[in-house]
Amino acid sequence: MAGFLDKLSGALNDAVNDVSDKAKEYSEVSSLKGQIRSQEKTINATLLEIAKAYYEENKDNTEDKYYEQMKKITEAQATVDKLNQDIANIKTK
Repeated sequence: MAGFLDKLSGALNDAVNDVSDKAKEYSEVSSLKGQIRSQEKTINATLLEIAKAYYEENKDNTEDKYYEQMKKITEAQATVDKLNQDIANIKTK
């Protein structure tokens, strides 16, 4: 009987160690994935800053290879400005 209990105890310890190792692995992977997401957010925010600066510097340059895309941005911004003005007019009535 003691042999059986020793084997059972060993099997339980092995199972607990396996679960513990998996939990540690999961925790480490989750932490690394969080760091990756943080760095990706930094990359995206920086790319957006660069794009906005480029747009402001080149939006009127009809020779720029991105002129058509910048023209769409300019037109969309004009629409946003008009809609915001419409909202302001409604609120002041």
